[in-house]
Amino acid sequence: MKRSTKYLKIFCNLIWAFALLLILVFLAPRLVVFFMPFVVGFILSLIANPLVRFLEKKIKIKRKYGTMLIIVFVIGLVVLLCYGIVMALAVGFKGFMNYLPTMTANAEAEIMAAIDRIEEVFRKVPVFENFNVDKVQNSITEALGSLVVGEDGVTVTAISGFAKSLPNMLVSGVVGFLATYFFIADRDKLTEMVSSRLPSSFQERTMQMYGHILKVVGGYFKAQFKIMGVIYIVITIGLMLLKVNYAWLIGFGIAFLDMLPVFGTGTVLGPWAIVKFFSGNYLTAVGMVILYLVSLLTHQLIQPKLIGESVGMNPFATMFFMYVGYQFYGVFGMIIAIPIGMLLINFYKAGAFDTVIWCLKEIVSDFNEFRKIK
Repeated sequence: MKRSTKYLKIFCNLIWAFALLLILVFLAPRLVVFFMPFVVGFILSLIANPLVRFLEKKIKIKRKYGTMLIIVFVIGLVVLLCYGIVMALAVGFKGFMNYLPTMTANAEAEIMAAIDRIEEVFRKVPVFENFNVDKVQNSITEALGSLVVGEDGVTVTAISGFAKSLPNMLVSGVVGFLATYFFIADRDKLTEMVSSRLPSSFQERTMQMYGHILKVVGGYFKAQFKIMGVIYIVITIGLMLLKVNYAWLIGFGIAFLDMLPVFGTGTVLGPWAIVKFFSGNYLTAVGMVILYLVSLLTHQLIQPKLIGESVGMNPFATMFFMYVGYQFYGVFGMIIAIPIGMLLINFYKAGAFDTVIWCLKEIVSDFNEFRKIK
């Protein structure tokens, strides 16, 4: 191969890789948001299609009629489920908001009592004689006071925002329903139309990537939600035994923190146990520590089985991707960084980046050869 031809190929491959990266990072997310009803319709079609195929083959119902039955059934089930969940959450959240001032006052009293005990300990240590506890108390008081906000302003703002978004929600819902129907009823026609207009090599590589996405990302989030469910049950039962009010709601928040890569259940249970201990509630403090150890042991026992070795990463790679995700999108970036990192590693193993790596190696090799002085 001539050197000019070689570098023309390298230039074209690198430009294509860079353009693809820009599309995936900047354009693809905006397109997904813009065409969200079609995306939701496509996902619902993937879920409902096996049921439609069952009705078509076993019960001999035509695909279009079976599609309509399944969609109506699924939508009705989702609406009923969402209605029940929303009503339960609304009742519980309203009660929790009414209890919040009392809970804040109790927490403030316990924290202040704990700080007084800690101050007594600090005064016995020469290094901490001049430690200013008042600033810490004022900061905690302000933080707890900011939790209690006016309900009227929040409610009016929420209702106003919901009213403004109602037309868009209605249009998106109708389009999503129709998109789901067409994705299922005309599945074969749509597949044939797309296949006839795309190169076979592109289809093959796309199917490989699709398989990796389902295996890695889908498996990871599925396992994480299962772990979150188990930890939620453990934490809620433990808080109920400790006679904590609204244990089911607080348990959900702690279980969600446990799903995050860095935080874990100790983020809440650890400081909570310390405050209980220094405020004199020794039994509750011991219970918090035991609950934390039980949740930690449960997490460590079920995580390897649910996530598995095939989608895992070594600790350094996990830390690296978490840090990069946090720098870009904060806590949400940390959540999605690990499955994205798993996906990239699996793509690398599958050879998706071989061409780009070869181009970079050739450039570096030729550059090093050129700069040598003989």
